[in-house]
Amino acid sequence: MPPVEGGPASGRIQSVSRAVKLLMLVASGQTGSTGKELALAAGLPAPTAHHLLSTLVDEGLLAKDGSARYLLGMKVAVLADALQRAVTAPAYLLEPLRQLAATTGETAYVATWRQGDIRVQASVEGNHPVRVTLPLGPYTNAHARATGKVLLALASEELREAYLVSHPLVALTPRTIIDRQRLEDEFGVIRERGYAIDEGEFQPGVSCVSAPVVDQQVVVAAYSISVPTPRFVERRDWLVDATVAVARNFRPARAGRQGGES
Repeated sequence: MPPVEGGPASGRIQSVSRAVKLLMLVASGQTGSTGKELALAAGLPAPTAHHLLSTLVDEGLLAKDGSARYLLGMKVAVLADALQRAVTAPAYLLEPLRQLAATTGETAYVATWRQGDIRVQASVEGNHPVRVTLPLGPYTNAHARATGKVLLALASEELREAYLVSHPLVALTPRTIIDRQRLEDEFGVIRERGYAIDEGEFQPGVSCVSAPVVDQQVVVAAYSISVPTPRFVERRDWLVDATVAVARNFRPARAGRQGGES
């Protein structure tokens, strides 16, 4: 029987957990990638790390170069492609989304990058009589929307540039930022404070706040709420804090076990 980490109730198989840790260390690029360096970073005995790394190489998830350093294998590309083709939100993103809508009473949604574009994957309507609704699917004019701005601000320079080159900065309202330098300055503010706001930039009378979900320094999604502007002005700080809290407290493993727009 394989060793279990955390007791029978947790269902965690120690060897699998250790292998995933080594795989993520290679993916992060934040440590050396020789077997000895990876074993040290993972806190594992060198022989244990060697056997796990060899298994990951055999399965195509890792590869080994001529300098005995480990790098991601070809099968990781298969996993990445499957993720990029997913059009609906995975279950582990939905419970925090419902929590955000229930806590704020506002329409909440989750969006992420998919194949070089931004896509709304799920939404939950608020319970106020007057509320904002939005469609799922392709996401337009990201430069004028809180979710788009937060995902653009935290994207790689290459991805952000490619998006902005192929999506002109259109003035949708008098508040829309269409000057590229002003938009870059806005991205800097977003990176510093950790969330984005759109107050009537995309649609008059509608305001939004968006905060990123970050896992190991990678932005995997953004949670957002859309609010009629008068109500947003009244509750601005509280709505920002509530959105940021849900995004920052997100834990993929815990959410996965439970699950078992602007």
